[in-house]
Amino acid sequence: MDENLNITDLLDVDVLQRVQDAFSQMTGISTLTADRNGVAVTNGTNFSDFCQKYTRASKVGGPRCELCDKCGAELALEAGKAVTYTCHAGLVDFAAPIRAKNRLVGCFMGGQVLVEEPDYDLIRKNAAEFGVDPDEYIKAVQEIPRVSQEQVDRGAEFLYTISSVLSDIAYSKYLAQKAKKDIERAANMKSDFLANMSHEIRTPMNAVIGMAEMALREELSPAARDYINQIKSSGKALLTIINDILDFSKIESGKMDIVEVEYEPMSIINDISNIIMTRIGDKDVELILDIAPNIPHQIFGDNIRIKQIIINLANNAVKFTQTGQVLLRMGYERIDEKELKLCVWIEDTGIGIKKEDLGKLFQSFQQLDSKRNRNIEGTGLGLAISKQLLSLMGGYIGVTSEYEKGSQFFFELPQKIIDDTPSILVKDHEKDLVVDLMSNKYINEQLRKDSRALGANYIHLESMEDLENLQSDKRMFLFMEQKNLTPMVEDFIREHPEMTGVLLIEFNVKAEYRMDNLLVIKKPIYALNLSMILNNEGQHIDSMNNDEEDFDFIAPDAHVLIVDDNTINLTVAEGLLEPLKLQIDTALSGREAIGKISAFKYDLILMDHMMPELDGVETTHIIRRFHEEYNDVPIIALTANAVDGTKEMFMKEGMNDFVAKPIEMRILASKIKQWLDPEKVKKEHWETNSNSKAKTELPPIGDLDIEYSLGLLGSEDLFWSVLGDYYRVIEKKAALIKKLEEEEDWPAYTIQVHALKSASKQIGALSLSDRAADMEKAGNERNSARIHENTDAMLIQYRAYLDILAEYFPEEQETDEFKEDVTWDVLTQLFENMRIALDDLDMDEMEEVAVELKKYNYRDAEKELLEKLLTAVEELDVDSCEEIMSEWEGKN
Repeated sequence: MDENLNITDLLDVDVLQRVQDAFSQMTGISTLTADRNGVAVTNGTNFSDFCQKYTRASKVGGPRCELCDKCGAELALEAGKAVTYTCHAGLVDFAAPIRAKNRLVGCFMGGQVLVEEPDYDLIRKNAAEFGVDPDEYIKAVQEIPRVSQEQVDRGAEFLYTISSVLSDIAYSKYLAQKAKKDIERAANMKSDFLANMSHEIRTPMNAVIGMAEMALREELSPAARDYINQIKSSGKALLTIINDILDFSKIESGKMDIVEVEYEPMSIINDISNIIMTRIGDKDVELILDIAPNIPHQIFGDNIRIKQIIINLANNAVKFTQTGQVLLRMGYERIDEKELKLCVWIEDTGIGIKKEDLGKLFQSFQQLDSKRNRNIEGTGLGLAISKQLLSLMGGYIGVTSEYEKGSQFFFELPQKIIDDTPSILVKDHEKDLVVDLMSNKYINEQLRKDSRALGANYIHLESMEDLENLQSDKRMFLFMEQKNLTPMVEDFIREHPEMTGVLLIEFNVKAEYRMDNLLVIKKPIYALNLSMILNNEGQHIDSMNNDEEDFDFIAPDAHVLIVDDNTINLTVAEGLLEPLKLQIDTALSGREAIGKISAFKYDLILMDHMMPELDGVETTHIIRRFHEEYNDVPIIALTANAVDGTKEMFMKEGMNDFVAKPIEMRILASKIKQWLDPEKVKKEHWETNSNSKAKTELPPIGDLDIEYSLGLLGSEDLFWSVLGDYYRVIEKKAALIKKLEEEEDWPAYTIQVHALKSASKQIGALSLSDRAADMEKAGNERNSARIHENTDAMLIQYRAYLDILAEYFPEEQETDEFKEDVTWDVLTQLFENMRIALDDLDMDEMEEVAVELKKYNYRDAEKELLEKLLTAVEELDVDSCEEIMSEWEGKN
């Protein structure tokens, strides 16, 4: 049992006060409840003026009363029962111990009575010491009740009875708390074990999948190719199971964070569609998307978790459906002007669920009808994870099902409205006619519904022969599948150039037709791509389906300052913004940023939130307060802590907007376009570099999720650049984090592990990023025990990347003969930069200065000083750095 356990750890003060008040009213005796040290935890009940008004209120008498209370508690503990004693003011008190098992946790005290005539000499002496009127003090003591010794003994026994009841309650509460902690500890041990084992399995599985992908590029026999494809698909299935276990363990251990950002519902629909179509593969199953066109264009919530839930539910639907459809429907109900209820349904025509099994659906590790479904992989965690994620977001999930006919899962959750503009702009389509030549009833029904929702006319043709009778004065759009595109239909489309033919092909099929008025669109067709076709924007649909992001502007005359204490983040931001042709400048600290804005007027500033010394908010305050010329310059925060209310917080602090990390190019570009002066923006279409070659030819690198990293960074070149930056500072960053842990400098420690979390996520080191996020949380909570317990394990994992990445970044030796001789002006500037970095304990800037120093040629006497300085930087020895620079300056 904890030696420091106290009564208030086990029983509410309100409960103690009520028990104490009731006892005092029954007996007329003054009472007080104290902790194990005799310090009062309740207000005294029925205290006399002699005690409350005069003695305890005195600067001299008060401490004596507290000492008496402490002595009474110690006497009660030693005796193990109620005891009576005379206090320093001459009154009789009694005390009874409150125990949890055998340990004193508090004391129930009463008394303030007399059993004989008071000692008036003592009273007068105390009055003089306490600084009170002796006559009033004597009058107050005369009002103290006089009782017999027998009454005192009975009162003490009654007091002990009450303290015994409180002891029993306290011990029961202690046992309950202990049981709860044991359960939590066991759950955390299980979760930690699952998480650690999952990470250990993920590393070799990534290697297996990567090697399989490389093998598939070689010349193989059909049988060998089939075997390796099976290895690859089995590996990916196992990774999905591992990810489920990781999420489950995070939720159970309370480490799953909900990160809310601004997002567009249509963008997640497109992502989900691509994933589910891949999952469907060659099955005879149609994915149907029924998306409300008027859903607000931009809302606020955790889009990553929402997408995860929909994919979980849709994947289940695909797994248990062999023919028919999987229908994803998304709509909303307005709560008020600023909030809506997002409503999502996933229906299938699969095997359905028995009524008696519906109650088991959302339990962990549950797989229903296991005999029938034994060939379907999975952990049974997907639905449990989805339910708990929705609970974390304030949502609700439910299900209806009919055995052998199919199921419908649905969920609702609140989201804030950012932009109320409809996601799909419905133009005037009264003159448009959608002609449906397809025979698939699921597509027919949805195409009819979407056409009418968009205001277009719709007809369905039963056969190709009906084309001959097709006459209309409206703009016609003929929708068909590949099996309908017969020579007769091709001729009809060519003979009617005013008509637009729309060929729907399977997701995994490629098709090219040389017809000017024929669009080839991959399934599924839904309201968004239908509206683009009717609006004559059909040429952009293929790039949307291929997950490429299109942008329509550059800003070559705009000067942008990016402020971040992490060189990796700066590299990422510069790389992502390269296609916009901005004039980019960078600063590694708030202080450096202030210096740069003092010398030059930028058009826009991207400001990291968490930085040492001056964070992003403090830097913004200085800029806004002392640089009036920047009152109208937009400052956009870059933050990894995008929780509810983030935007409002940044705006209140003087910023204009924020972008969540890891940075998504589409969001960053749209924010820059929104906040830049329109005169600086030029219309020019460009596409992000999705570089499919990079996705297929990059070798597996340890446990890095390269596909995830490329999704963030957009190009292989930027990936290697960021990876190089990451590799070069591993030892220095690890040493700094360890140093801050040992010094228990928790604010600086938190900033550094926050940076490690962000940088690791950028390169796809997701396991390490999660660990760093956990340490960041511990740092914010100032949980030193957790930090000391886990930092070494995190740093071991971090330093492991030194060996993993070493082969990709061999040291490049540059001979002195090609270097420029250093000048004193150059050294002076570099020493000034180094001193700023030393003052800020800015390791990245120290490294930058060290790199600059290496670029020059030195005299023999200076070479030794250079080596010493570089070693001091390597060892983060701030004092030695200053001494070496001072010595160097003294020799010039």
